[in-house]
This record gives sequence, structure tokens and C-alpha cells, in this order.
Amino acid sequence: MRTAALTLGLLVASVASAAEGQWVRSKGIVHFIIEGPFDDVHGETRQVNGALNIDPDGWAKANGSVAVDIDTVRTGIDQRDEDMRVEFLQSSRFPKAILTIEKIERASAEAIPVGGSVKGDLHGTFEVHGVRRKVTFPINITRENGFSLRAAGSFLVPFGDYSIPRPSRLFLKLGDQAKIVFDVTFVQKTVETPPAVAAVVQPTVQQVLPEAPKPKPPPKKKPQKKLELKYLFTSGDPKSRGEKLFHSEKLGGAGNKLTCFHCHTKGEDKDVKDGFIRSGRTAANSAARKVFWNGFANDPAKAAAICQKAFMLGDGLTVEQEEDLNAFLEAITPKPAVAALDYSVNYHSMEVLLQDPTGGNAANGKKLADKYCMTCHLDGRVGPVWAPGLYEPDWVVRRVRRLEGHQNRQMPNFSQARLPDDQLRDIVTYLTSPDSAPPIFKRKKTAAGIPVPGSR
Repeated sequence: MRTAALTLGLLVASVASAAEGQWVRSKGIVHFIIEGPFDDVHGETRQVNGALNIDPDGWAKANGSVAVDIDTVRTGIDQRDEDMRVEFLQSSRFPKAILTIEKIERASAEAIPVGGSVKGDLHGTFEVHGVRRKVTFPINITRENGFSLRAAGSFLVPFGDYSIPRPSRLFLKLGDQAKIVFDVTFVQKTVETPPAVAAVVQPTVQQVLPEAPKPKPPPKKKPQKKLELKYLFTSGDPKSRGEKLFHSEKLGGAGNKLTCFHCHTKGEDKDVKDGFIRSGRTAANSAARKVFWNGFANDPAKAAAICQKAFMLGDGLTVEQEEDLNAFLEAITPKPAVAALDYSVNYHSMEVLLQDPTGGNAANGKKLADKYCMTCHLDGRVGPVWAPGLYEPDWVVRRVRRLEGHQNRQMPNFSQARLPDDQLRDIVTYLTSPDSAPPIFKRKKTAAGIPVPGSR
């Protein structure tokens, strides 16, 4: 998954047009997404340059360019960024991604009114990695006031059509294209605008290839057997409705696949029939606790609301949902009181890195991965399937123990209480050992054992 990031993109922002005056990039962000076998790869840059000739009253005649320096794109993992620059995009030879804007077709209106938006199809070229192709994609332009134009849109960049080299295993394990999403604001050029800022970036490749063919839709995957559910309550009363919520993806927000049951069982671990160990403690007897989330919630439903926001793409529970979940959790809490949870192990797990993460037993790690990870990481479930050989050991440890909220992709962390260090070490060894699968990169190492960037 060092993939890269193709930043490609740059994209674009453009938009715009030709006539009355020149507009220059004021602020913006270009984001890319590449499907990955563990998490999708996300990257971005806010260092977008470019200038446009545009008349808001005749914006369809737009022309200009937008460019991004490849070296400014970040994915959140330094080594992966280095691989992107050196192995894939070869930024030392091809330092920029450049979008040229030639015209806008199918404009929804002739002029862009102040406070209004227009849509159209942008026609131009996109250059990256020494290849320049024609591109066409939808764009939306908003005239926020008399002095700024905001352009937003997205398009796909197939890697093969831009001659971006990738190891064959990486090609098979990752998606074969990047989705570029952009949101860039342009302001009118003034006498104070530095010439370097106002300059239109010219393409470096003269040959323009035809537009890349539209990618074929991926084949439909055979759905995997779902987690086996056994309902305790079927009467239709609040506790029954709460149990259905416990098993429902709809408890979260749009695009959510996670349920409470993926992380918490309704009984003790020893009684779980599917053989999986969840990241969270059992929900049984949870209503007897006095505090949750180390004091951030005072009843189990409010604790569930925190989970919903953190891991289920939601924005909070309704009052009815909280009441039904509380009724269910109280119904599976026969004990009048339970000991307070020790949260120190959670914090300790997040703060301490695993020593010698590849010093475990790969064969045992595969068995443990089946037990700890396949609640979510089977094809058709919440997370993508495993792909040994694509990961860096320290990154896997951080992904399992703790990842910053803004980087998280619906995966709750496993504490040392749920997944001991020795077992995590075996899992990491399985995922990263050459005995499991050939590694994507075979970097040369210095005498100190530090990988040499760009070596293979």
C-alpha cells in the first residue's frame, strides 16, 4: 500500500475562463483516493498553483492551467510518500502534475451570478509522469462574491494510461486508478499580485494523447457468509428494538458497514460461537457500570453514541435510539454491579510501540489473524481482505493499537488487554514476513539497518 499517491492530481481546479481578466489561485485542496487492501490510500496537497483567463459573464470560454508539485503531496506515512515520489511518480524527472483548461461545454448558464453556481464539462489536458492526455470531466463553479470563484469536482486517473510503474503484486492488490477530488478558489489578479503567482503554468509535454478509455466496472464479488446472528428478544418492545440496532449498520452514517456486534459480543468471550475475538469488551453487564469511556459518558447508550461518531460515520444517536439501546443493554445485565474498568491499559497500549514487531511466529500469526481480524476483514464484510506483503511493521502496529481520529477508517483499536503484545507480534510477522508473501519493496539498508529511500 505504499502506493502512492498519486497526486496526480492536481487537478484541477480550474475552471475558468476567458475574457475579462486573469484570476489566480487563492486557496484550495486536492485530495486523492486509491482503493487499498487494508485501508484506502488517501493523500492531499494544499499547494496548488495556477492562473485562469475568465469572464464570469462568459465563463464557458475559459482557458488557463493549474499545477501541483508532486513533492508536496502527503499520505500520512513518510516512507509511503517517499515511495510515491521515487518509485512511482519519479518526481525528480517529472516534478509537476499540470492540468490545462481549454474550454467548458454544456454550461448550465451563460454567466455565473454572484452567490450562484453553474455546472459544465471541462475539456483540457492532464499531464503527470511525463504523459499528457486529453481529459473531460464535470465541474461546478460558485461565484461566492464579486472577487472569488470556487471550483470543485472529481475525475479518475487510470495509472496504466499514464505509464506509472508499479510492482506487479502491488498492481494486483491495489485499485488501478486514483479518484481525484478538488476544491479550489480563484481570485482576480491585481497590480499587487506577484508575477510568479499570476503566471500560467505551461505543459512540459508537447505530445497530447487521446483521452484514456473509461474504466470497466469491477466484477461483482461473491458475498461472504454474514456473521451469524441469534436474537435474544423478538417481542418488538424497546429491548427488542435495541437489539436490532445493536446488529444494524443503519445505526451509523452514510456508507457505514460497522455494527456494535463487530466490536462487542452479547455474552462472555468463552461463549461466543463464531470463534472471533472482538476489539471491545462484551456488552453483557455493561449497563451495571457507573461510567463509560473513562468518564465521558454516564450510561451505555451515550457511550454507544461516542462509538457511533468515532467509528460508524455517524453524527449522534436520536433520543429513541438511546432509549432502545439502554433497554437492550439493561436486559443483558443480570449483575447488579460490576467493577470499574481499568482504562490505564488502553492509554498504555496507545503510547507504547511494540518491540521487535517482526520477531514472532508467522504460522501462528495467520491463525491469530483469523481469530482477531476476520470479524471485519473477510471479503464482503466491513474491512478489506488481508494481503500479506503490502505492509510496513510499524504501521500495522499503529493501525491496530492507535490511529489518530482523522486518519481512522472505521477501525477501533485493540488494547493490550484484548490483544496481547506477543500475539500482535505474531500477526505482524505473518503480514510482513517474506515467508508469507514476497514484500513489495526490497530496500537496501545502511550499516545501521535503516532503509535507503528509493532502493529496491
